[in-house]
Parts: sequence; C-alpha cells; structure tokens
Amino acid sequence: VGTLRDSIFTQKLGNGFIEEAFRAARAADPNVKLCYNDYNIDNATAAKTQGVYNMVKDFKARGVPIDCVGLQSHFGNPPSNYQQNIAQFAALGVDVQITELDVGGSGSTQADAYRRVTQACLAVPRCTGITVWGITDKYSWRSGDTPLLFDGNYNKKQAYTAVLDALN
Repeated sequence: VGTLRDSIFTQKLGNGFIEEAFRAARAADPNVKLCYNDYNIDNATAAKTQGVYNMVKDFKARGVPIDCVGLQSHFGNPPSNYQQNIAQFAALGVDVQITELDVGGSGSTQADAYRRVTQACLAVPRCTGITVWGITDKYSWRSGDTPLLFDGNYNKKQAYTAVLDALN
C-alpha cells in the first residue's frame, strides 16, 4: 500500500505533518474548505491511491479536518475505474474535485476521454468540480500532447464539444 515519499518534511516533521497542516489550517480559519490534492491517484486500485484513501479514511475517523480530495488528472486515457475512484473517496464523506485535468491526444479519442471524465464526475454527487489545466494547447505544459480543449489558435476542439454535451 502507498506510503509517503521520503522527503525533508518526513525527515524533520515525521509522518504527521499533513495532519498537523490540516489542523493548523482549520484553527486559522474555521470556515476554510480543506482539500488534499495529489497526482497519480486516479486509478482506484493503485497503491498510491489506496495509501491516500487510507489516510483520508483515518483522518475522518479521528476527526482530522478534511473536506475534499483533489485528483490531478493528467491522462492519455483515464483508468476504467475512474468513476469508482471518485465514488470511493466520496463515500468517506469528502467532496472530490478534478483539479488539473488534461488529456493527451486528439480527435474523437481525446473527446471520448474528456466525455468519460465529465460523466464520471457528474455521476457522483460529491464530485463538485472539474478544472482543466489550461486553456490552449499552445501554452500547456504538455503542448506536444495537445491535451486541452482549445488548440494552439484558440479554436474549440472535439473535446470541448464533448464536455459541453456531457454537461448539458
């Protein structure tokens, strides 16, 4: 099962630094929405995903303040269990947000992937938002993969229409 990466934080602060950060944030602002946001936690059965799931489950059981989980979803193709993953986090009593969505590819294959991600979020009531990680392929950190909803000339791509159709 997934564990925290060895880092200066874990070396100096131990494994409790995430919990302490959430507690300190809630103490500083009782009304703030506290989210754990991470990458490579899109596949419901992957070790890292399960490690984060277990951490959130533990936090909820012990009263550590956490309100949502953010999925930094940088895909070629979303995992087949993506909706299951959103649902498993939501079942813990937290909202889920797709926070850095981009999908490499083009044409109908890319459009289908964006549609499936949008539908997965819409199917889980506690999935409360989707943020695409940029506007135009021209300025994307993955520009060679053409991962966004607008091409390098700001023209709507098939993926744009697929997302709009799924939302409508």
